[in-house]
Amino acid sequence: MFEKSLTDLIQGLRANKRNEAEYIRRSLEEVQGEVQQSDMHCKSAAVDKLNYLHMLGYDMNWASFNVVEVMASPRFGEKRAGYLAATQSFHQETDVLMLTTNLIRKDLASANAMEVSVALDGLAQIATAELAADLFDDALAVLDHSRPYIRKKAVVCLYRLALKHPEGLHALVPQLKERLDDPDPSVVSAAVSVVCELARTNPHNYLPLAPKLYHLLTTLTNNWILIKIVNLFASLTPIEPRLARKLHGPLSRLVCTTNAMSLLYECVHTAIVGDVIGVPLPVADSIGREIDFAELCAQKLELFYESRDHNLRYVGLVTLARLQEKRPELVAGHYETVLACLDDPDLSIRMRALDVVSGMATRRTLVATVKRLMSQLVLSNAAALQPAAPGGVLGPGQQADACVGLPQTDASGTSLVSAQGALVPSNKAGAAGPDAADNPEYRLAVVEAIVGMCSRQSYENMTDFEWYVATLADLVYTAGVDVDRLLSERLLDVTVRVRQVRRFSTQMSRRLLSDSRLVSRAAAGGANAMTLAAAAYILGEYCSLLPADPDDAALLLPANLAAFTDEQQATFVQASMKTYTNWLRDVAGYWSADIWEQVRSVTSSIQRTLSQALFPSEGASSGDALEAGPDAAGDVAESAARLPLQVSSRLRQFAEAIEVVSVATSNPGDSAPPVCAELHSLFTVYELNPVSAAAQGKVPVPEGLELDSFIGIPIPDTSLKVIPPPPPQQQQPRSTAAAESSHTRGSRYSKGTGEHMERRDREGGPFYLRDDAHGGPRARGGPPDVDDIPVVALELGSEPKSEQPRPHKERKSKKHRKRKPRSPSPAPAAVDIAGDEDMPGIPTEAQPGTGPAAL
Repeated sequence: MFEKSLTDLIQGLRANKRNEAEYIRRSLEEVQGEVQQSDMHCKSAAVDKLNYLHMLGYDMNWASFNVVEVMASPRFGEKRAGYLAATQSFHQETDVLMLTTNLIRKDLASANAMEVSVALDGLAQIATAELAADLFDDALAVLDHSRPYIRKKAVVCLYRLALKHPEGLHALVPQLKERLDDPDPSVVSAAVSVVCELARTNPHNYLPLAPKLYHLLTTLTNNWILIKIVNLFASLTPIEPRLARKLHGPLSRLVCTTNAMSLLYECVHTAIVGDVIGVPLPVADSIGREIDFAELCAQKLELFYESRDHNLRYVGLVTLARLQEKRPELVAGHYETVLACLDDPDLSIRMRALDVVSGMATRRTLVATVKRLMSQLVLSNAAALQPAAPGGVLGPGQQADACVGLPQTDASGTSLVSAQGALVPSNKAGAAGPDAADNPEYRLAVVEAIVGMCSRQSYENMTDFEWYVATLADLVYTAGVDVDRLLSERLLDVTVRVRQVRRFSTQMSRRLLSDSRLVSRAAAGGANAMTLAAAAYILGEYCSLLPADPDDAALLLPANLAAFTDEQQATFVQASMKTYTNWLRDVAGYWSADIWEQVRSVTSSIQRTLSQALFPSEGASSGDALEAGPDAAGDVAESAARLPLQVSSRLRQFAEAIEVVSVATSNPGDSAPPVCAELHSLFTVYELNPVSAAAQGKVPVPEGLELDSFIGIPIPDTSLKVIPPPPPQQQQPRSTAAAESSHTRGSRYSKGTGEHMERRDREGGPFYLRDDAHGGPRARGGPPDVDDIPVVALELGSEPKSEQPRPHKERKSKKHRKRKPRSPSPAPAAVDIAGDEDMPGIPTEAQPGTGPAAL
């Protein structure tokens, strides 16, 4: 009677704010004693207090067995406290869960509906794979309970059990089909919800439920159930196309009549995903006019992305993007509305609007869309390197033309256009919140969208390629490392494929490389390094399209060139060599004494610049060593040996070219040396043209050409073949010098001692070196001379057939049953076998010098 209740514990915690930990420690000590008492009421009160402390973060797993005891109480209030504690503290590894099987089975079969209800709630939360397998049938029997409240809970509980015990779905699906006809709407709603969740993983299993679901779709008026059913049909229609025509009427009626935005969204989404909009049947809109169902869906979507609710705008844009994949002409009419969503402060809405806008671009709207996106990149708070003044490279007004259509002032009236016509970022430090355009993910998506819109379907929407190249150059200043490869590939692609833009692209490349800030940033952090390498390649490849400039060669050899990668360094060096030889060819046409002096000066300057760019640590000493002279090429070759191969090879070529020019121009003359005019022809013999990836496949195969056959006789592979044995001795011709009497042979082969056998096998091996001078086999009258052995054609692909007669014991007949003493037969010659193949006539016992071990 003096024990604390849960109310006393809560009041004590509020009264001991300054010493809460100590108070809880004492309370836990009291609870540990209370749960050990035999009074079930006292245990239940202790479990209630443990539940409360568990919600505050204190562990109660030590009392798991006591919780099970309270769950088994015959009083409903105590039982409910036990189930509540179990759902909060039990987990999959709780060891006392095995003790709850019979307890829960008893509660599920109880005549008290409240006990059945609390058992279903607890089982759904604490079920393991073992519990689900043991109690699945018991929970399935509860589906026939007289109370709808219990049937609804049983449906939901069986879903949780099916996740742990998938084998139970075979018995659950027929029961769910019956529950769809349940007279209580809450049970039907629970059954539809369970079917929707189960159909996410494998919708094929629930196609038999389509007639029942269609009946509910046309008869029910509960929006929540209709939402679930329509959502379920979104999963079933793609795998059963015949459902599209069946759903056309119900969905079109719901789209026209419903005022619930959630149901309207599900209907439009299902109509698009299930291709119901492709059914050629007209529908009536709100004013009775017959229109296409797809057009009706597009009109209804305006209610979403024009709403002030961010959630509705988001789902509206997502669904509009799906509609765009099937009927892009319907989405094109909402261009202005979707374009306004690009300025939404919500980043997620901007990203979805960007997906839709990038697919809506046409020849008429491409330029305006790109400029709208470019304004967000340039005018954001993000630090972006602004392009430098053109410096005479571009024509008048060309830089300013890239900014036509962009805002010229910010909200405060400050001009955003510099004197050179370039946009400058506005000062929005005092803005209310961060700009969504400053997000790196969004900036990356904008650049990808711009490039994708312009290059879609081989530039089908592009009308001004010079504008596109200028846009790519502007993106270099606003983008970072993430789109460096993309920009470099696009810049190279459009330059190589479009002849008319090559001159302008070369101008833009020279402008990018002339910006020292851009080159320094690329070398320091790797940003735009690949784009600058692509610009260097373009300037070197098409330098003849621009007036020759002696500064281009030095421009392509920046002081921080060593900070670039090896491939990029090689590209810069090769491009510098091309521009240098192009300038030499140009000045050779109007040679004079002043030109001769300029050539000598430029050549010497390039030598120093080349050394200082690639060997910055050596400083000016290396540059002085590479002055024009007879040993300049040797010095560069010696220094280039320390560089990677792709850089050193081009550096040696450049050094040799400079050396040739230095020698040819060592003395002044009235005319230019021929090498100055002819050196650039090394790079212009063949024109570089684009090649399609499928070009080789379009070349017809000449008649009679078999690409799969060998060109010539294939070399046989004898690595795993058996080395053929020497010809049998009986077939060898007798020579005068090597003839032996049969008595001598018989006496030699009749030696049976182990020493003679071992020596004989060793000498007969293929790796034994015979020496006549030291008493080898020849000196002792052994096998015949090599010259005396006839040449026999052997087939390496098959095992040679030995013509040596088999031993006498293999040819025994029934007449010779008695074993007669015979002289030992000559042993076969040793054969070296690669692998474990068996040869005819080989003894089964391993012989010295044979078998795989001999290899």
